[in-house]
Amino acid sequence: MTFMAFSTLSGDNTNLEGDLELATRKFGALGSTRTALSVALTGPNAGNATITTMWDSADACFDARKAVMGDPEVVAAMQANNRVPVQLGLSEVRAEIGNCEGAFACAAVAIASDHSDEAVAEVAAQSERVIMPHGINGYRMVRMVAAGEQTGAYVNLFYCDSVDNYFAGSAAAWADAGFVAQAQKIGAQIVDRLISRMV
Repeated sequence: MTFMAFSTLSGDNTNLEGDLELATRKFGALGSTRTALSVALTGPNAGNATITTMWDSADACFDARKAVMGDPEVVAAMQANNRVPVQLGLSEVRAEIGNCEGAFACAAVAIASDHSDEAVAEVAAQSERVIMPHGINGYRMVRMVAAGEQTGAYVNLFYCDSVDNYFAGSAAAWADAGFVAQAQKIGAQIVDRLISRMV
């Protein structure tokens, strides 16, 4: 099982490349298999930075967070940039297709009534068939397992170099009979959409 953590912070965004380098170095040394940084362009966290990390266990994630947040170099950088933690969410990675990198990460947050592996596989297959051909680099589906009000929700992350491409793929999906039928079958409903710029 792979976990993806979302750590959102407010503060000064003038040194995002430095923030990413520091986070990648510190979390990577403690076992993160992927560390990324994005800035929310929409939603209640617009303007805030989110560090995402990938882990083989939840324990490793929380142990590393404790160590990193207490690291003198990190503490100094956070103080210099007026960084304040806003929220932390932990998710379980359910599916991943393609190259999950790009200029933007577009997230469709959904709820569903069918949480089976078969339902997840079918949603991933439909997304690959209908949405990704519109210029989407990669797709990752995660289910929030500890994230306050979002616990239990699915976050479908589409990584692309153009937000227009994402909207074209989304429009194609909801006009596609097979995609719509699968969404209805599993009781899927989109409850939020969020767009972030990757650093």
